[in-house]
Amino acid sequence: MTKKANGVVKGQIHSLIKAADILELFLKEKKPLGLADFAERLEMPKTTILGFVKTLVAIHFLEKDPITQKYRLGPKMLQLGLRYITNTDVITLAKIWMERLCHKFNETVNTGILVGDSVVVIFNASPENEFMTVPRAGTAIPAHTSCIGKMLYAHLSPKRLERILETYEFIRLTENTITDRDAFLRELEEVRREKVSFDREENFKGLAGIGGPVYNYTGNLIAAFAITGKADTIYRKREQIIEEVRSSSVEISRQLGYLPGE
Repeated sequence: MTKKANGVVKGQIHSLIKAADILELFLKEKKPLGLADFAERLEMPKTTILGFVKTLVAIHFLEKDPITQKYRLGPKMLQLGLRYITNTDVITLAKIWMERLCHKFNETVNTGILVGDSVVVIFNASPENEFMTVPRAGTAIPAHTSCIGKMLYAHLSPKRLERILETYEFIRLTENTITDRDAFLRELEEVRREKVSFDREENFKGLAGIGGPVYNYTGNLIAAFAITGKADTIYRKREQIIEEVRSSSVEISRQLGYLPGE
């Protein structure tokens, strides 16, 4: 297909591309956006933006806060996202291996991916006697305090990581939270080298975790997972968990076509 001067491929519907541009703004923004925000970022008149936004609200792709008059992603986007996740090979394979690890250690196992620059949990397996509040599918979690976040960020290109960290807030959640950019970069270097990541009670005091990567057939990281539980249990079984995390990482990745060492 050929492209027009404005970059639109011949045969494509220009209005749909503009609507998609509006939705894609939320991949980088964590807060609701108003008409002025849309107009500024997309360099479009408010009157034009209003028509697109009204339509997206009507079909539940966006929803409007009646108090602030700003917009956020609507329930239809969540439904589509969850359907996409459940239809991917990684969630099918991860479910089997995560439930196996959960059963073996009687601890919660989470799987997550990057959605834009955000770390989002797509699946978790929890033991029946689970006492903790764990992130459910669709929940965004901090990158600097989580095993999954560290693993995903460790595999970003230097350019993309630099861009993200320019505005990243290293919020302190416990006394063990990494709050320094340089310290975080050193941690990522270790994660990249060892292919194992750690949460040393950085989210919640008394809870720790150990995580591993999931690669696809191209050798690219597409997801990460982590075993999370009581800190004393995780520390006591540290070497055993690391061994299982590495083994599971290799097997899941191999089933997705990844060949270690190539």
